[in-house]
Amino acid sequence: MKVKKAVRCIVIAVVLLLVLWLVILLRSRIRLARDRAFLEENGYAHLVPVGDHAVNVLTYGNEAGAHRIVAIAGFGDPDPCLSWRRMTRALEVDDQVIFVDRAGYGLSDDTAQERTAAAIVADYRAALAQAGIEAPYLLLPHSIGGIYASYWVSAYPEEIEGVVFLDTTELRAYPPEQMRTAPDPTYLRAYRLDRMGAGGLGDLLVRTMLPEDPYYTPDEQRAEYALALLTFQNHAVIAEDAMMSRNVNDTWDMLVSNEVPKCYICAQFGYRTKEELLADGGLDRETYLRFFHLPPDTDDDALYDRYLAFCQKIRDGTLAAYAEKLGRCEVVLLPGDHEIYAQKPDACAACIAQFLAGLDG
Repeated sequence: MKVKKAVRCIVIAVVLLLVLWLVILLRSRIRLARDRAFLEENGYAHLVPVGDHAVNVLTYGNEAGAHRIVAIAGFGDPDPCLSWRRMTRALEVDDQVIFVDRAGYGLSDDTAQERTAAAIVADYRAALAQAGIEAPYLLLPHSIGGIYASYWVSAYPEEIEGVVFLDTTELRAYPPEQMRTAPDPTYLRAYRLDRMGAGGLGDLLVRTMLPEDPYYTPDEQRAEYALALLTFQNHAVIAEDAMMSRNVNDTWDMLVSNEVPKCYICAQFGYRTKEELLADGGLDRETYLRFFHLPPDTDDDALYDRYLAFCQKIRDGTLAAYAEKLGRCEVVLLPGDHEIYAQKPDACAACIAQFLAGLDG
């Protein structure tokens, strides 16, 4: 009798959990449909076909301007059309700024197509052509967007009038033992949970990773969360992450030095003095003690010296070799966070404007 009662309780619990899961799944699907409708109604959607999928292309600024600036976001960046605008608005007065979301990002379609650098650059080129935006382009990549910009300027230099790298991934040849062939485990687990319908988890994670931005209007804040949630649940983003090491190596191997003008804005490794670090809030002591494997009683001066030496090593080694292989690439130091476009938007815009002025003679 007790066994039957226990079995009955287990069955009831399983049924209740199943019902709860179905409610969460339904809520997730309704939420995503509402988010998509909100974005479409508020002008965030302009999908163009690129083969078996479509990608979103948004344009801002002066269509008749001298330059067409193509923003190339970093990995997992769902909303550059919002988060970059504090930097690009100053540029939009005289030039056109174009945001092309890669497959799986924001309102762009998901795809099962392999996310090689060649395939991603092909999508960018096809999207711009479909949107009627003609070359030459000024590429403006951030983080791993630098992989795709480097590939593009080497493979199709006639389409590019210049490149401004915003603290992008410094390309180098990874040895086989350092190659990563699978996506980040934490991101992959979260993706799998979301695909199972854990929409509440998606909401929670997005709001944790993207706290409210004081510069956004309520509608812009809602749009940011909506774009992030739409990005969070797509296979193409996971596939892109898994391809990152291969894309770095493949692009490094095919780089061709050329005379297209380039500028690399070095932020996170741009620090030269302790005073520069302190002006930006200083180092997180516990994080960098672990990073450098230093004992807990290491004094601050020694920690800062170690970090500054590390920055110089990156600049003099990996970054210098990358700039040399690109050809005609000036390195500009603008010390700050990796998301330098958000931390120091005015300084970034000034660097870009100066580069454009050089192109104009």
